[in-house]
Amino acid sequence: MTANNESRYHIINNSSHRRILVIRDVVDVDHTPELSFEDFDAIFINVIDSVMDRNKLAIRLASPLNSEKCRFKPCFVTRRLTGWLGTLEAIVDGYASTPDDTVMARTIEDIYANLRRLNFLLGTEPVATHAEEVVRLCRYAISRGRYTFSSTPAPGLSDGYMSLYYHTLWLPGHQSVQSQEREYFHNQLLKLGYIRRTRFIERMHVCPNCNNSHLLFFESCPKCGSSQIIEEPVIHHFRCANVSPESTYEWDSELRCPKCKHTLRHIGVDYDKPSSVYTCRQCENTFMYPDMRVLCTEDQRIWRPEQLLPVDVEEFEFTPEGIKAFANNDITHTLSHVGFYGYSSMRDFMDYLRIHSQPNPDHDYVLIVSRFYVFDPAIDNITANDAMPPVVSSMRRFINYKQATWGNNLYFLRRVYEGEVAKAMSEMEYEIKAQLHDYQEISKGFQHELIETYLYHPGDNVEQFIKRIEEDRQ
Repeated sequence: MTANNESRYHIINNSSHRRILVIRDVVDVDHTPELSFEDFDAIFINVIDSVMDRNKLAIRLASPLNSEKCRFKPCFVTRRLTGWLGTLEAIVDGYASTPDDTVMARTIEDIYANLRRLNFLLGTEPVATHAEEVVRLCRYAISRGRYTFSSTPAPGLSDGYMSLYYHTLWLPGHQSVQSQEREYFHNQLLKLGYIRRTRFIERMHVCPNCNNSHLLFFESCPKCGSSQIIEEPVIHHFRCANVSPESTYEWDSELRCPKCKHTLRHIGVDYDKPSSVYTCRQCENTFMYPDMRVLCTEDQRIWRPEQLLPVDVEEFEFTPEGIKAFANNDITHTLSHVGFYGYSSMRDFMDYLRIHSQPNPDHDYVLIVSRFYVFDPAIDNITANDAMPPVVSSMRRFINYKQATWGNNLYFLRRVYEGEVAKAMSEMEYEIKAQLHDYQEISKGFQHELIETYLYHPGDNVEQFIKRIEEDRQ
C-alpha cells in the first residue's frame, strides 16, 4: 500500500477479528489494484466532505451493491452522516462512530450468520446486463433478511415504493421501459414459484405515455382552457329570487341585489349561499364545474384525468424456493432475458420483437434495429459458447438498448415514439460508433461498420421482419 493510499484507506481488525476496510476519502475500490476481494470482510466509510455528493460517491464506489470487490459485504457509514444519505440508506447496513464499534461488530456477525444459513454464494460474476443487475438487487435484499418487497420503487421517488429498485443503472426518462421490465420480471418469478403476492397496497395513476407519477393537476376554464379562475359563492336573494355570484352583490362595502337593488339583511337574513361558481379571469366565462388538466413533468404532455394509467402497487414475498435460488445464484439458469434491455441471446432478442409486435393505442412506439459488422481478434480467446464478447462488456452503459450478437453481426434495438425516430436513429449511430471507436483504441485489430438500420411498426408482420434480418445476415 502506497503512502498516498494509506491516507485514503487502511484495514484494521475489529474485536471479532473481522478485517474492516476503513475508507477516509473517495476510493474507487474496484480499480485499486492493491485491494482484492479477499483482503477485507466489511467496510466502514468515514468520509466527511462539505460537498455531500462527494460523500455519496464514496459510498457508491464501495457499496455492497455496486462494487465487485465489496459485493454483499457489510457496509457501515460514519454516524456523522446520519440523516443525510437519502435513498443511499437502502444500501448501507448502519451507522457507527468508529470501525470497531461494538454494535457494528455484532451486526457484521449477524449478517455473516444469515449468509451461512442461506448457503449464500458471496463471490459471483460481475454484473453486465440489466437483468443480472435486478437479480443482484434481489440477492442483496435476501442477504440482509429482507424477504418482502413491492412492485414499484420507494416513497418520494418518481415511481413509488421499493427503494432498492432506485439503485439500478436506469437513467431518468426511462420509466416506461423500466416499469414494463419490472412487471415482466415479477411475472417470471411468479411462474417459477420464486415469489408470491401477499397484499394489495394501493392504486396509483401515472402518465400513460411514460409511466411517470410526477404529475401536476390544474383546474381550468372549459371555454378557453386558462387556469386563471376564481371560485366564489353564489347568493340566492329570497325577495326577488335572484341567483348570481357574490361579486355581483358587492356594493359600497355592503351586499346589494343587482336585480331589485335592495340591500341584503344580516339580521333576519333574506338570502343564502346554496353553491359556488367559477369565473375565468381570461374570458369572463362563468361555470359550475372546471375542467381538470394533468401535466406530466417528464414528457410535458397534458392529459385528462380519465386518460391516466392506473397501476396497482402490490407486495410480494420470496418463497423458500425463491430464497434458495437467489442465495445460490441458481436464478441465472432459469431467468429469461427476453423482456429486459441490455445484452441477451439472439433468440431473446427476436422474442423481444415478438413481445412488442402488437400495436398499443396508448403508446405509438417504433422499434429501431441497427446492425453493425464487427471483427474482434480478442474473441478467439473466449472458450465458452455463451460468454459475453469483450466488445459488449465494454458497452454496458447501453442499458437503453437491447443488444445481441450473431456471428460478426452486433445488433442494437431501441423503442422510441413515432415522432422521434429520426432523432433517435442519429443518437444511436453517434453513441454506438463512439463506444465502438473507444473499444477499437484498446483492442488491436478490431473493426466495425454500420451496415443497416431497420424500422418496425407494431402491427406489421413481425415474422417477415425477423426473416428479413435473418436473410440480411447471410
